[in-house]
Amino acid sequence: MINGFDKNKKYYGEIWFADNEDERQFCVLSFKEDKIWLETNLHSKQRHYKEPQILGSFTGVGYFTFIDCRIQYSSTGITETRIYAPKYTFVSDKHFINTQTLKVKDFYIDNDVIAKWVYSNVWYDSLEDKLHRKELADIYDLTESGLKITIKHFQNIKMEKHTSLRISNRGAVKFELPEPVTILEAMSLYDQFQKVLQLVFGRSAKFRRFCFKCIGCGEYKDLYYDDTKLTKSTSTFIHTSYEKIKDSLEPIFNAAFTDDKFRFCLDRLMENFIGTHTSHNKRFTNSISAYEAYYKNYSKVGKTQLDKRIKENDKIFKRIGDFKDDDWTSFPKKVVRARDYYIHSNPDNKGIYSEFELLYISFLFDYVIAFLLLSEIDGVKPDLLNEYIKQGKSTFVDMQRTNAILGSNPLT
Repeated sequence: MINGFDKNKKYYGEIWFADNEDERQFCVLSFKEDKIWLETNLHSKQRHYKEPQILGSFTGVGYFTFIDCRIQYSSTGITETRIYAPKYTFVSDKHFINTQTLKVKDFYIDNDVIAKWVYSNVWYDSLEDKLHRKELADIYDLTESGLKITIKHFQNIKMEKHTSLRISNRGAVKFELPEPVTILEAMSLYDQFQKVLQLVFGRSAKFRRFCFKCIGCGEYKDLYYDDTKLTKSTSTFIHTSYEKIKDSLEPIFNAAFTDDKFRFCLDRLMENFIGTHTSHNKRFTNSISAYEAYYKNYSKVGKTQLDKRIKENDKIFKRIGDFKDDDWTSFPKKVVRARDYYIHSNPDNKGIYSEFELLYISFLFDYVIAFLLLSEIDGVKPDLLNEYIKQGKSTFVDMQRTNAILGSNPLT
């Protein structure tokens, strides 16, 4: 969110096209489903689907640069009305942002999920009449890339209506780079951090604020966009305590930001945590694709069939899946038949898993892949790896058993 903004309010000001400052029009800025909407009479004489750039100033807020403004609504008549939805919005209290030349080397993102991950309680000591709170700023230096990542936890204290004091926990991640990068590259670095957060904490959320330090004036400016990648995930893949796993984070960050093989496999795994899948078999095929990505990048054995690739990691499959001997014997071949049925559209494959079973087979593969990927990184502690075994078993064995009972149909 833009600093000081309230999504439930409307803001009033003037906007104009960058190449025609003399033609200014009144504008109402509001939020709709996390997107900024600009309602105005400003329009170009040519017919467009979108405007590349619009500038504006709004009372008490500052200077706005709107980029990639799609026309959501258009009407003609005595007056012409447009509603624009900019993809990116840059805000500064002193000057407009030149996005064509913009580069940054210092930026931070305020995200509530980090506050939940790093969690530190705030409590009031009535005997000492004192508020106890703890702030945290852990720095991770990635020597190979020169990138410095700082995980922050702090408290935001705000007076409400002159009658109460509101204290809320906040979390943020700060990036510092040796050389400036474009704003899209900065956003890509944050996306990669979200993947790591999803991998080790199992969730993410839309950022509260995205700020970058202006190299020209040295002050922090705001960027807003509708972050829709990992933030729509409802999965609770893994749950860890930051304090217990932070010794493993620096090698994980190094791999996630500098190791192309690890990044490729992590991207494949994250496909199961982006948005909502149309079916369980789609999630299953994504998991198989991620497993094959791991195998092709890390296995020392030559090309083999999928069932042999599964057997090669039988120890971790058995530890998480808690298979009986008979079930494990048929498992690899049955996975292959399901893969062929759904990917290669081979209806001759019989004895495949049901849609319900495919969901939990998919979960099993995701936990196995995460375990195997992190096992490839020197410096990752056994305590973190054991969390994937423990929570994977809880999902695949316990949750599947419970949901099978709850989902049973008495009419069948």
